[in-house]
Amino acid sequence: MDTGGECENYSTVVYIRRARRAKTAAQIDLDLPGLSDAKRRPLIEDQLREQTAREAEVSAARQEETRPQQARRDEARAADQEQAKRERTAAAAADTARQTLACEDCGLEQTAGRCEACSYRRRTEALIAEAGMVVATWSADLTDQNVVATQRPGAPTGALDLSNRLSGV
Repeated sequence: MDTGGECENYSTVVYIRRARRAKTAAQIDLDLPGLSDAKRRPLIEDQLREQTAREAEVSAARQEETRPQQARRDEARAADQEQAKRERTAAAAADTARQTLACEDCGLEQTAGRCEACSYRRRTEALIAEAGMVVATWSADLTDQNVVATQRPGAPTGALDLSNRLSGV
């Protein structure tokens, strides 16, 4: 069953062949005016065959030129696929090794370094600390640099800088 693309390509080929035949016939009419149809037709066919043969030679030469490039591309593609396969194998081995680790906190075996309960506990502790920082930021006097420094030692004083810009200091 023909698809739309195949039919369109066929139409293009037919159009090109008809255009080539018309151009060849017009050239023969210019070169040999008054030629009878019986003599004209074989000349057109001969010239069309010659054109087709030249195009086939050019196409074969192009294919011969591109063959080494295609071979290099195929080799590079095969090497890339092999490298990707090695990387996937290494990643799978690393994941398997990681899965066998015990939990860092409670020692539960085969938890990939941290069991679910310890992960939730650590995340909860981090969220509580973050909430404390938010509360400290809102309750602190942001215009006093000493207060800001004591609320969170080593923290950037971006809130103080924002407060200063808003108050015009």
